[in-house]
Amino acid sequence: MTEQPLVSVIVLVYNTGEYLQPCLQSIAEQTYQNLDVLLIDNGSKDGSELLCDRFSQNDPRFRTIHQENLGIIGGRGTGVTNSKGDFIAFVDGDDLLHPKMIELLVQECQKTGQPVSGCRFIPFFGPPPEPESQPKEYLVFEHPNHLDALLHDKRVEYSLCNKLYARHLFDDVPFYSPVVYNEDLYLNWNILQHAGGMAFADFIGYYYRQHANSTTHRPLKERVLQDQIFVAKTIRSSAQNSSLETSAEAFYYEKLLYLNSMILRQAHSKEFTADHKALKQEIRQNIKAILKNARLSKNMKLVALLTCWGGVFYHALCRLMLTDRR
Repeated sequence: MTEQPLVSVIVLVYNTGEYLQPCLQSIAEQTYQNLDVLLIDNGSKDGSELLCDRFSQNDPRFRTIHQENLGIIGGRGTGVTNSKGDFIAFVDGDDLLHPKMIELLVQECQKTGQPVSGCRFIPFFGPPPEPESQPKEYLVFEHPNHLDALLHDKRVEYSLCNKLYARHLFDDVPFYSPVVYNEDLYLNWNILQHAGGMAFADFIGYYYRQHANSTTHRPLKERVLQDQIFVAKTIRSSAQNSSLETSAEAFYYEKLLYLNSMILRQAHSKEFTADHKALKQEIRQNIKAILKNARLSKNMKLVALLTCWGGVFYHALCRLMLTDRR
C-alpha cells in the first residue's frame, strides 16, 4: 500500500477565544490522518496560546509555534517555513473544515496530477451547516483557465483556505504580500502562475465563521480600497499581451464597480467622497472599453452605465446588483 503524502496544515491563531477548540477538533477528526498541524500563535493573550499547547501535547501531529504578532502574512509565512509536508493547507483559527476536506483534495491532486486542488467555502453564523455527503462534480482547470477561474468563478474564490498546494510551489514564490487586504488573491495569482492547472471538487469543504470580530464586519477603511485597487492593477498589468488580457481587464473593471458600490453602501460614505469621485471618473474614462469587453456580463455593463449616469437611483440598486467577494 502506497504511503499517504504528508499534509502540513497551517493554522493561524490570534485571540480566537471559544472558536479555537472546534476549529482544531475539526482538523484532528479529518478522515485523512497523515497530518502535520502547525499552530502559529501570533501573540495571543486570551488563552488561545494555552489551548494550542494542550493540543500539541495530546496529539503528536500538532506543533505549536509562539511568536509576536506578525500579521496574517507573517504568521502564515512562519508556517510555510516550518512545514514538513508534501502539501500545504491553510486554516484560520476560528473556522471549520468538512470532515473529508483534506482527503478529497489530496485525492484530486493525486488523480489529476495537478499541484493545486480546491473546493467551495461558505460563510456561516452560529451552528455550522450539515456537511455535504459528496461533491456534486469534479473539475480540472488547465492552464491558463485556472487563473481565469480564480478571477471570475465564484466557486473557486480568492482564499488560500479552501485550497491544497503542493509544497514545491512555495519554493518558487516568496510568501510575501505588499498589501494587508486582498492578500489571498495577490498570493494566489502569483502561486497559480507557477502551477500547470488546478483540480476542483465541487463541494463545501471550508466553513468561514462570521462573527462580530470578523474582518468582513469591520467598517470600510481607506487601506481596504487602496489595497484592492493595487491588486487589481497588478493582475491587469501582468496579464497584458497574454491570453488572459481580456479576462484581467474585465476583472479590473468589475473591481472598480464593486469598490464604488461598497462606498455607497457605507453609513459613513461621505468620508470617501474623494475615492468615489476618482473611481467614477476612471469608470467614465474607460466606459467604451467596458462596454466592448466580451468577459463582462450585461449586468456589469449596466452597472457601469448607472455608475456614470444613474444618479440617486444607482445608490438604491447597489445592494440589489452587487455583492462583495472576499
